[in-house]
Amino acid sequence: MWNTWGMHLIGQGSRTPGEMKSKAIRDFPPPTIKTEIRAFLELAGYYRQYITMFSIIATPLTDLLTGRSKKGEVTWSAECTVAFEKLKTLLTSEPVLYAPDFTKKFVLQTDASEFGMGAVLSQIYDEKNEHPVLYLSKKFSEAE
Repeated sequence: MWNTWGMHLIGQGSRTPGEMKSKAIRDFPPPTIKTEIRAFLELAGYYRQYITMFSIIATPLTDLLTGRSKKGEVTWSAECTVAFEKLKTLLTSEPVLYAPDFTKKFVLQTDASEFGMGAVLSQIYDEKNEHPVLYLSKKFSEAE
């Protein structure tokens, strides 16, 4: 049985983004100004735990927000289009996170590059299956 809890569907030992938010992400038009980019990243960022390396994928979009101006037009590139479409696809393709079972072993996988780092916490459910419990990622600042 599935129950809607906030903006997530929770049930049967797993959770996914709610359908209304998935539709909002799927229908989001390509942003043309910083305010629209920020709005998309806030919407997508709410579900960042469903996507491995979210912040790395979003880097071309977050890079457009740098500078003193909080508003204004941006120079949209092919790299921005790829990141925007990839985030939309990943967020609307029914990602599933499993509820942790504290009687089973956890697996922590990490990765890093010069741009950021990420981690996946999963559990081994049987000899052949591993299910994700949580995704985390962070884009490095210039100082980091």
